Amino acid sequence: MNLRFCLPRVQGRGAGLGNELIPWARAFLASQVIGARCLHPAFGLNSRRYWRHFGTPRYDWLVHKALERLLPVVEFKESDYLECGGGDFVSAFRQFAEVQGLHARSSYVLVTEGMWGGYRHISSARDFISSTLYQSQFAANNLLRVAARLDKKKLIVAMHVRLGDFAAPPEKIFDYRGKFNLALPLVWYRNIALSIQKTLQEHVQFLIVSDGSEAQLKPLLDGLNAVTTSDIADSDCSDLLALAKADLLVCSVSSFSTTAAFLSSAPYLWFEPNLQRHDECFYSIWGHEPAQREERSATLQSIQENHGLIDFPRCRGIPTGLNGTVSATLLETVLMNKQVSSPSHDLVQYGVVSI
Repeated sequence: MNLRFCLPRVQGRGAGLGNELIPWARAFLASQVIGARCLHPAFGLNSRRYWRHFGTPRYDWLVHKALERLLPVVEFKESDYLECGGGDFVSAFRQFAEVQGLHARSSYVLVTEGMWGGYRHISSARDFISSTLYQSQFAANNLLRVAARLDKKKLIVAMHVRLGDFAAPPEKIFDYRGKFNLALPLVWYRNIALSIQKTLQEHVQFLIVSDGSEAQLKPLLDGLNAVTTSDIADSDCSDLLALAKADLLVCSVSSFSTTAAFLSSAPYLWFEPNLQRHDECFYSIWGHEPAQREERSATLQSIQENHGLIDFPRCRGIPTGLNGTVSATLLETVLMNKQVSSPSHDLVQYGVVSI
Protein backbone atom coordinates (compact mmCIF):
# COMPACT_ATOMS: atom_id res chain seq x y z
CA MET A 1 0.00 0.00 0.00
CA ASN A 2 1.28 3.44 -0.96
CA LEU A 3 1.30 5.81 2.01
CA ARG A 4 3.29 8.66 0.54
CA PHE A 5 2.30 12.20 1.47
CA CYS A 6 3.70 15.62 0.61
CA LEU A 7 3.01 18.09 3.39
CA PRO A 8 3.57 21.87 3.28
CA ARG A 9 4.30 22.42 6.95
CA VAL A 10 2.73 25.55 8.44
CA GLN A 11 4.89 27.62 10.75
CA GLY A 12 3.14 28.60 13.99
CA ARG A 13 -0.52 29.37 13.38
CA GLY A 14 0.02 30.12 9.73
CA ALA A 15 0.66 33.17 7.62
CA GLY A 16 -0.96 35.14 4.83
CA LEU A 17 -2.19 33.47 1.67
CA GLY A 18 0.76 34.58 -0.44
CA ASN A 19 3.19 33.11 2.10
CA GLU A 20 1.41 29.76 2.28
CA LEU A 21 1.17 29.26 -1.48
CA ILE A 22 4.92 28.83 -2.08
CA PRO A 23 5.45 25.75 0.13
CA TRP A 24 2.06 24.41 -0.99
CA ALA A 25 3.13 24.66 -4.64
CA ARG A 26 6.45 23.03 -3.79
CA ALA A 27 4.65 20.14 -2.08
CA PHE A 28 2.38 19.75 -5.11
CA LEU A 29 5.29 19.53 -7.54
CA ALA A 30 7.05 17.04 -5.26
CA SER A 31 3.89 14.91 -5.16
CA GLN A 32 3.88 14.71 -8.95
CA VAL A 33 7.49 13.55 -9.02
CA ILE A 34 7.14 10.77 -6.43
CA GLY A 35 3.51 9.80 -6.94
CA ALA A 36 2.32 10.97 -3.53
CA ARG A 37 -0.80 12.62 -2.16
CA CYS A 38 -0.37 16.38 -1.76
CA LEU A 39 -1.87 17.75 1.44
CA HIS A 40 -3.06 21.33 1.86
CA PRO A 41 -1.48 23.60 4.48
CA ALA A 42 -2.99 23.26 7.95
CA PHE A 43 -5.43 26.17 7.76
CA GLY A 44 -7.44 25.09 10.81
CA LEU A 45 -5.66 27.44 13.20
CA ASN A 46 -5.10 30.32 10.79
CA SER A 47 -6.85 33.46 12.01
CA ARG A 48 -7.66 34.42 8.41
CA ARG A 49 -10.00 31.42 8.20
CA TYR A 50 -8.67 30.09 4.93
CA TRP A 51 -10.26 26.75 5.78
CA ARG A 52 -13.56 28.28 4.67
CA HIS A 53 -12.16 29.06 1.23
CA PHE A 54 -10.59 25.66 0.57
CA GLY A 55 -13.09 23.45 2.38
CA THR A 56 -10.48 22.04 4.73
CA PRO A 57 -11.30 20.67 8.21
CA ARG A 58 -10.61 22.71 11.33
CA TYR A 59 -8.67 19.79 12.79
CA ASP A 60 -6.28 19.43 9.84
CA TRP A 61 -3.30 20.48 11.97
CA LEU A 62 -3.91 17.45 14.21
CA VAL A 63 -3.91 15.14 11.19
CA HIS A 64 -0.63 16.62 9.99
CA LYS A 65 0.98 16.18 13.39
CA ALA A 66 -0.25 12.58 13.58
CA LEU A 67 1.15 11.76 10.13
CA GLU A 68 4.56 13.14 11.10
CA ARG A 69 4.56 10.96 14.22
CA LEU A 70 3.26 7.76 12.61
CA LEU A 71 5.25 7.75 9.36
CA PRO A 72 8.92 8.37 8.57
CA VAL A 73 9.54 12.03 7.81
CA VAL A 74 11.73 13.19 4.92
CA GLU A 75 12.40 16.92 4.92
CA PHE A 76 13.29 18.83 1.79
CA LYS A 77 14.98 22.03 2.91
CA GLU A 78 16.62 24.93 1.17
CA SER A 79 20.03 23.37 1.80
CA ASP A 80 18.87 20.20 -0.01
CA TYR A 81 17.54 22.28 -2.88
CA LEU A 82 20.84 24.14 -3.27
CA GLU A 83 22.87 20.96 -2.90
CA CYS A 84 20.90 19.51 -5.81
CA GLY A 85 21.78 22.45 -8.02
CA GLY A 86 18.95 24.88 -7.23
CA GLY A 87 17.15 26.39 -10.21
CA ASP A 88 13.96 24.65 -11.29
CA PHE A 89 12.38 22.86 -8.34
CA VAL A 90 11.35 19.77 -10.29
CA SER A 91 14.88 19.15 -11.58
CA ALA A 92 16.42 19.64 -8.14
CA PHE A 93 13.82 17.50 -6.40
CA ARG A 94 14.15 14.65 -8.89
CA GLN A 95 17.83 14.46 -8.00
CA PHE A 96 16.97 14.55 -4.28
CA ALA A 97 14.37 11.79 -4.71
CA GLU A 98 16.90 9.55 -6.45
CA VAL A 99 19.54 10.07 -3.77
CA GLN A 100 17.01 9.40 -0.98
CA GLY A 101 15.51 6.41 -2.76
CA LEU A 102 12.01 7.86 -2.47
CA HIS A 103 10.62 5.97 -5.47
CA ALA A 104 11.43 2.65 -3.81
CA ARG A 105 9.88 3.55 -0.45
CA SER A 106 6.15 3.12 0.07
CA SER A 107 5.44 4.95 3.33
CA TYR A 108 6.69 8.39 4.36
CA VAL A 109 5.80 12.05 4.68
CA LEU A 110 7.79 14.46 2.53
CA VAL A 111 7.78 17.78 4.41
CA THR A 112 8.72 21.23 3.10
CA GLU A 113 8.22 24.65 4.66
CA GLY A 114 9.14 28.29 4.23
CA MET A 115 9.24 30.75 1.33
CA TRP A 116 12.81 29.99 0.29
CA GLY A 117 13.46 29.70 -3.42
CA GLY A 118 10.89 32.33 -4.32
CA TYR A 119 8.58 32.12 -7.31
CA ARG A 120 11.06 31.26 -10.00
CA HIS A 121 11.76 27.77 -8.70
CA ILE A 122 8.03 26.90 -8.66
CA SER A 123 7.19 28.32 -12.08
CA SER A 124 5.91 24.85 -13.10
CA ALA A 125 3.16 25.23 -10.47
CA ARG A 126 1.59 28.44 -11.78
CA ASP A 127 -1.39 26.56 -13.21
CA PHE A 128 -1.80 24.63 -9.96
CA ILE A 129 -1.90 27.86 -7.94
CA SER A 130 -4.31 29.60 -10.30
CA SER A 131 -6.68 26.65 -10.50
CA THR A 132 -6.58 26.07 -6.76
CA LEU A 133 -7.49 29.68 -6.09
CA TYR A 134 -10.22 29.73 -8.73
CA GLN A 135 -11.81 26.53 -7.45
CA SER A 136 -11.91 27.80 -3.87
CA GLN A 137 -15.33 28.27 -2.31
CA PHE A 138 -16.04 31.92 -3.14
CA ALA A 139 -13.64 32.92 -5.93
CA ALA A 140 -15.63 32.19 -9.10
CA ASN A 141 -18.77 34.01 -7.97
CA ASN A 142 -16.77 36.94 -6.62
CA LEU A 143 -14.86 37.29 -9.90
CA LEU A 144 -18.12 37.44 -11.84
CA ARG A 145 -19.26 40.27 -9.56
CA VAL A 146 -16.00 42.15 -10.13
CA ALA A 147 -16.18 41.62 -13.89
CA ALA A 148 -19.72 43.07 -13.96
CA ARG A 149 -18.36 46.31 -12.48
CA LEU A 150 -15.52 46.72 -14.97
CA ASP A 151 -15.70 48.08 -18.50
CA LYS A 152 -13.96 45.40 -20.57
CA LYS A 153 -13.23 47.89 -23.34
CA LYS A 154 -11.02 49.97 -21.05
CA LEU A 155 -7.52 49.27 -19.88
CA ILE A 156 -7.75 47.87 -16.36
CA VAL A 157 -5.11 49.09 -13.91
CA ALA A 158 -5.29 47.15 -10.64
CA MET A 159 -3.79 48.59 -7.46
CA HIS A 160 -3.09 46.57 -4.34
CA VAL A 161 -3.18 49.01 -1.43
CA ARG A 162 -2.18 47.19 1.77
CA LEU A 163 -2.89 49.25 4.89
CA GLY A 164 -4.62 47.48 7.76
CA ASP A 165 -2.05 45.07 9.20
CA PHE A 166 1.09 46.79 7.90
CA ALA A 167 3.31 49.24 9.73
CA ALA A 168 2.64 52.90 8.97
CA PRO A 169 4.76 54.58 6.29
CA PRO A 170 8.14 55.67 7.69
CA GLU A 171 8.97 59.36 7.90
CA LYS A 172 12.01 59.08 5.63
CA ILE A 173 11.67 57.67 2.15
CA PHE A 174 14.99 55.80 2.30
CA ASP A 175 13.67 53.76 5.25
CA TYR A 176 11.68 51.71 2.73
CA ARG A 177 14.82 50.28 1.16
CA GLY A 178 14.80 46.48 1.36
CA LYS A 179 11.88 46.24 3.81
CA PHE A 180 8.56 44.42 3.54
CA ASN A 181 5.31 44.80 5.48
CA LEU A 182 5.31 48.60 5.35
CA ALA A 183 2.30 50.51 4.04
CA LEU A 184 3.20 52.51 0.95
CA PRO A 185 2.30 56.22 0.74
CA LEU A 186 -1.16 56.74 -0.72
CA VAL A 187 0.30 59.66 -2.64
CA TRP A 188 2.40 57.18 -4.63
CA TYR A 189 -0.72 55.33 -5.82
CA ARG A 190 -2.48 58.63 -6.42
CA ASN A 191 0.40 60.02 -8.50
CA ILE A 192 0.50 56.86 -10.61
CA ALA A 193 -3.25 57.01 -11.19
CA LEU A 194 -3.11 60.66 -12.23
CA SER A 195 -0.14 60.03 -14.52
CA ILE A 196 -1.97 57.18 -16.26
CA GLN A 197 -5.26 59.09 -16.37
CA LYS A 198 -3.55 62.09 -17.93
CA THR A 199 -2.28 59.91 -20.79
CA LEU A 200 -5.22 57.56 -21.32
CA GLN A 201 -8.05 59.81 -20.13
CA GLU A 202 -11.39 57.95 -20.43
CA HIS A 203 -9.73 54.78 -21.77
CA VAL A 204 -8.59 53.55 -18.34
CA GLN A 205 -10.41 52.12 -15.34
CA PHE A 206 -8.85 51.46 -11.95
CA LEU A 207 -9.49 48.44 -9.75
CA ILE A 208 -8.57 49.05 -6.10
CA VAL A 209 -8.00 46.00 -3.91
CA SER A 210 -7.36 47.03 -0.32
CA ASP A 211 -7.90 46.20 3.32
CA GLY A 212 -8.19 49.93 4.04
CA SER A 213 -11.39 51.66 5.11
CA GLU A 214 -13.41 53.98 2.88
CA ALA A 215 -12.09 56.96 4.84
CA GLN A 216 -8.48 55.82 4.44
CA LEU A 217 -8.87 55.34 0.69
CA LYS A 218 -10.79 58.56 0.00
CA PRO A 219 -7.65 60.61 -0.91
CA LEU A 220 -6.84 57.98 -3.54
CA LEU A 221 -10.33 57.41 -4.93
CA ASP A 222 -11.44 61.04 -5.34
CA GLY A 223 -11.92 61.83 -9.02
CA LEU A 224 -10.83 58.40 -10.26
CA ASN A 225 -12.85 56.04 -12.39
CA ALA A 226 -12.30 53.30 -9.82
CA VAL A 227 -13.94 50.02 -8.82
CA THR A 228 -13.32 48.51 -5.39
CA THR A 229 -13.91 45.07 -3.90
CA SER A 230 -14.20 46.17 -0.27
CA ASP A 231 -17.90 45.24 -0.12
CA ILE A 232 -17.32 41.69 -1.38
CA ALA A 233 -17.04 39.17 1.46
CA ASP A 234 -14.51 36.33 1.49
CA SER A 235 -12.52 37.93 -1.30
CA ASP A 236 -8.99 36.75 -0.47
CA CYS A 237 -8.68 34.36 -3.42
CA SER A 238 -10.77 36.40 -5.85
CA ASP A 239 -8.85 39.60 -5.05
CA LEU A 240 -5.59 37.83 -5.80
CA LEU A 241 -6.90 36.52 -9.12
CA ALA A 242 -8.47 39.87 -10.03
CA LEU A 243 -5.11 41.58 -9.54
CA ALA A 244 -3.44 38.95 -11.72
CA LYS A 245 -6.00 39.44 -14.51
CA ALA A 246 -5.42 43.21 -14.84
CA ASP A 247 -3.70 44.82 -17.83
CA LEU A 248 -1.30 46.67 -15.52
CA LEU A 249 -0.65 45.90 -11.84
CA VAL A 250 0.51 48.33 -9.16
CA CYS A 251 2.01 46.32 -6.30
CA SER A 252 2.23 46.82 -2.59
CA VAL A 253 5.35 45.52 -0.85
CA SER A 254 3.73 42.23 0.18
CA SER A 255 3.69 38.55 -0.72
CA PHE A 256 0.06 39.01 -1.82
CA SER A 257 1.20 41.40 -4.55
CA THR A 258 4.23 39.35 -5.52
CA THR A 259 1.99 36.30 -5.94
CA ALA A 260 -0.40 38.29 -8.14
CA ALA A 261 2.54 39.46 -10.26
CA PHE A 262 3.79 35.87 -10.49
CA LEU A 263 0.41 34.61 -11.73
CA SER A 264 0.03 37.50 -14.16
CA SER A 265 1.63 38.00 -17.56
CA ALA A 266 1.12 41.77 -17.49
CA PRO A 267 3.66 44.46 -16.54
CA TYR A 268 3.67 45.63 -12.93
CA LEU A 269 4.93 48.70 -11.11
CA TRP A 270 7.04 48.46 -7.94
CA PHE A 271 7.80 51.21 -5.41
CA GLU A 272 11.33 52.26 -6.34
CA PRO A 273 12.40 53.44 -2.85
CA ASN A 274 11.85 49.86 -1.62
CA LEU A 275 14.22 48.24 -4.11
CA GLN A 276 17.83 47.29 -3.41
CA ARG A 277 20.31 49.37 -5.38
CA HIS A 278 23.47 47.71 -6.66
CA ASP A 279 26.75 49.16 -7.82
CA GLU A 280 26.30 47.53 -11.24
CA CYS A 281 23.41 49.93 -11.94
CA PHE A 282 20.52 47.60 -11.38
CA TYR A 283 17.78 46.96 -8.82
CA SER A 284 16.47 43.87 -7.08
CA ILE A 285 13.79 43.23 -4.47
CA TRP A 286 15.61 40.98 -2.02
CA GLY A 287 19.17 41.83 -2.96
CA HIS A 288 20.85 38.63 -1.81
CA GLU A 289 19.91 36.29 -4.66
CA PRO A 290 23.05 35.48 -6.71
CA ALA A 291 20.93 34.85 -9.80
CA GLN A 292 19.65 38.40 -9.62
CA ARG A 293 23.20 39.67 -9.98
CA GLU A 294 24.12 37.24 -12.73
CA GLU A 295 20.98 37.65 -14.83
CA ARG A 296 20.14 41.30 -14.32
CA SER A 297 18.03 42.83 -17.05
CA ALA A 298 19.69 45.28 -19.41
CA THR A 299 16.51 47.30 -19.11
CA LEU A 300 17.23 48.17 -15.50
CA GLN A 301 20.50 49.77 -16.51
CA SER A 302 18.53 52.47 -18.34
CA ILE A 303 16.58 53.55 -15.26
CA GLN A 304 16.91 57.23 -14.57
CA GLU A 305 18.08 57.58 -10.99
CA ASN A 306 16.02 60.67 -10.21
CA HIS A 307 12.55 59.21 -10.72
CA GLY A 308 12.84 55.53 -11.61
CA LEU A 309 11.42 55.88 -15.12
CA ILE A 310 12.20 53.17 -17.65
CA ASP A 311 12.57 54.36 -21.24
CA PHE A 312 11.23 51.17 -22.83
CA PRO A 313 9.23 48.46 -21.02
CA ARG A 314 11.30 45.42 -21.85
CA CYS A 315 10.89 44.02 -18.36
CA ARG A 316 7.76 43.26 -16.35
CA GLY A 317 8.77 44.68 -12.97
CA ILE A 318 9.13 48.42 -13.42
CA PRO A 319 10.58 50.59 -10.63
CA THR A 320 8.42 53.68 -10.16
CA GLY A 321 9.43 56.63 -8.04
CA LEU A 322 7.31 58.55 -5.54
CA ASN A 323 6.21 61.02 -8.19
CA GLY A 324 4.41 58.14 -9.93
CA THR A 325 5.46 58.98 -13.48
CA VAL A 326 4.47 56.19 -15.87
CA SER A 327 6.06 56.35 -19.31
CA ALA A 328 3.86 56.81 -22.34
CA THR A 329 5.83 54.03 -24.05
CA LEU A 330 4.80 51.56 -21.37
CA LEU A 331 1.16 52.58 -21.63
CA GLU A 332 1.26 52.30 -25.43
CA THR A 333 2.61 48.76 -25.08
CA VAL A 334 -0.04 47.80 -22.54
CA LEU A 335 -2.76 49.25 -24.78
CA MET A 336 -1.41 47.30 -27.75
CA ASN A 337 -1.50 44.08 -25.70
CA LYS A 338 -5.07 44.91 -24.72
CA GLN A 339 -6.08 45.39 -28.34
CA VAL A 340 -4.41 42.17 -29.48
CA SER A 341 -6.33 40.19 -26.85
CA SER A 342 -9.65 41.83 -27.75
CA PRO A 343 -12.38 39.41 -28.96
CA SER A 344 -12.83 41.61 -32.05
CA HIS A 345 -9.30 40.63 -33.12
CA ASP A 346 -9.68 36.95 -32.22
CA LEU A 347 -10.92 34.63 -34.97
CA VAL A 348 -12.15 31.86 -32.64
CA GLN A 349 -14.23 34.46 -30.78
CA TYR A 350 -15.85 35.53 -34.06
CA GLY A 351 -13.44 38.41 -34.50
CA VAL A 352 -11.71 39.44 -37.70
CA VAL A 353 -8.11 39.97 -38.78
CA SER A 354 -6.64 42.09 -41.54
CA ILE A 355 -5.77 40.55 -44.91
